[in-house]
Amino acid sequence: MMENHLPVSNKLKASRNSLPDMIANHLLKKIFMGEFIQGERLIESEIARELNVSNIPVREAFYILQNTEIIERLPRKGVRVKAMSKKEINDYKDALIEVYQLGVDYSQHKWNEDNLRQLEDYLKEATEKLVEKDVLEYVLKCDQISHYIFVVANNKALLRFYSEIAYITKVYCQIKWEKDKIDYYHSRIEGMVKAIQAGDFEQAKTELVTLTNESLII
Repeated sequence: MMENHLPVSNKLKASRNSLPDMIANHLLKKIFMGEFIQGERLIESEIARELNVSNIPVREAFYILQNTEIIERLPRKGVRVKAMSKKEINDYKDALIEVYQLGVDYSQHKWNEDNLRQLEDYLKEATEKLVEKDVLEYVLKCDQISHYIFVVANNKALLRFYSEIAYITKVYCQIKWEKDKIDYYHSRIEGMVKAIQAGDFEQAKTELVTLTNESLII
């Protein structure tokens, strides 16, 4: 099972080099990017044929994703991408906002020259991926930025809560990353980083709340 305290970027990378792990990672990326939508059936033989492998490692990959509650196996309906209701997503969104605010509060007095420089480096990496139009890597780099707030806060419980919620919302919401939405998203990320650099933590929280409310509309 994937470690809950890891950023989304780590969870979308196979932790081992076994074939089932690599297939699970491949399917997870497709779900993350909305190529497989909520409730869609995953047919073992079709995936095996697409990847030119036998059915066995695909079946094992399904079990890996079942353990992370990304897919589910239903009697007489087979395996499908797990679906969440609008209320469930909104509950997670509200929880994410609360955790963001706590993370910023806990990190306030722990920012120094070194970790501010690291935050800036993460923003530069995200910007580079945006310029390259690599949407998946861009979103993962942005998650790395917000995840770092909780690293600086040095509160393991908050870090664990954030990582769990961020993983679920990013996978299940399957945001449509059109250019206008990405540009808006990036402006909020930049605004949050600049606010932290300026020591304006209330503004940093405002940017994160706005970002979450706008990006998780379903």
